[in-house]
Amino acid sequence: MPVLPGLLAALGAGALAYTAGAHAAATAGLGVVRRGPSSRRVAALTFDDGPDPIYTPRVLEALAAAGARATFFLIGERAARYPQLARAIVAAGHAVGSHTQRHRHLWTLAPAATRAEMRLATEAIAAASGVAPRYFRPPWGTFNLAAYRYAATLGQVRVLWSLRPEGWRPAPSADALVERVARRLHAGAIIDLHDGVHSRIAPPAPPAAVDALPALLDLLRTRGYRCVTLDELLDPTRGDLVPRGLGGRLWEAYERAWARAYRLEPVGDEGVITAGLAPHRGPAVTLRDGTVVARGDVVAEVHYNRHFLRRLHLQVTDRRRAVALIRASEGALRDLAALVATDPRYRAVRALRATSLFWEGAQYLGFEIMPMESAQAQRVLGWYLRTLMARDHPQGRRRLEGRTLEPRILWMSREELLRRHRPSGAPAMG
Repeated sequence: MPVLPGLLAALGAGALAYTAGAHAAATAGLGVVRRGPSSRRVAALTFDDGPDPIYTPRVLEALAAAGARATFFLIGERAARYPQLARAIVAAGHAVGSHTQRHRHLWTLAPAATRAEMRLATEAIAAASGVAPRYFRPPWGTFNLAAYRYAATLGQVRVLWSLRPEGWRPAPSADALVERVARRLHAGAIIDLHDGVHSRIAPPAPPAAVDALPALLDLLRTRGYRCVTLDELLDPTRGDLVPRGLGGRLWEAYERAWARAYRLEPVGDEGVITAGLAPHRGPAVTLRDGTVVARGDVVAEVHYNRHFLRRLHLQVTDRRRAVALIRASEGALRDLAALVATDPRYRAVRALRATSLFWEGAQYLGFEIMPMESAQAQRVLGWYLRTLMARDHPQGRRRLEGRTLEPRILWMSREELLRRHRPSGAPAMG
């Protein structure tokens, strides 16, 4: 091969690895946070390209009115220009991250220029806000290799997003933005919005995001979501299960796919249980208050969240565990009753349905205990639930030794749920 073409090919391959290769790794989630744990009903609103003297105050006002917290990825030169806004963000309880010094596309920058953009932004944001940024998000969400590595040197967590309702071009209307969030919202979502316009050629995203923010916050409240900073979303002290090794990651991917297929989402901030809406596929069931659940009726399928069960086993002694589980279940059912009473998606729910190995005492929570519809279903679900228990319990399979655990179906009508567990003062759907 001639020297010059070979050299050009090598340079091209290096440039491709420096830009698109690093970005592909980041997009795949390698060393980059794209979403939080799915174990709690929380979401993180993030705002890029500020602070802006027009839009940032409106964003702060809307967040304060809703009692919501967010994370602002600030441009360094803008933070230096408007330090009072940077301080106001921190004073209101929000978190800050770095969005580089001048919002230059990192694919156009050499390593030294990239590091300078990130270092200067970190210094400017810390000086303006009084807080060193803990997070880094590159302009347009596009990494190069130098930025990927230097973020670790600065001690900053690399963050992208799992939901970007503004899209790219053309910018959506406020109503369309809210509708996109409503359609794609999920537990642990990191939602990317803008509170500043970084250049004349950029789409006018901030006006739409700012105009949509009150309705977006109302949607999150109606869905039972709490808006938190990235600090809280990614809090490592909560003890949520972290997948280890290839097997753990594959299992986590399977569970996410399963939860997505059945539209399961955590109920309440603590995420004790998850719930999803599904048609009843078994024979008709008549409950003690006269509610008839016919085939095809909508039921709320309820499951204990295994992150919660793991924490329970690790943090609570055997003697107190049963009481702790009952109290946590009561709180979770109150959260579910509030959701059923206010969320339009739950309007058609006839009853709750759960399958559990630990059904003794469930009647004290208002459930009716019934056998499985068939022996085959009992064998299959029993094996699956025992496998989950052996996997997640600290004692593993030893916990199952000498115990006969057979699953049962737990039912509770919508009316019984609201009668027993609906919080006082919770509004009903119109």
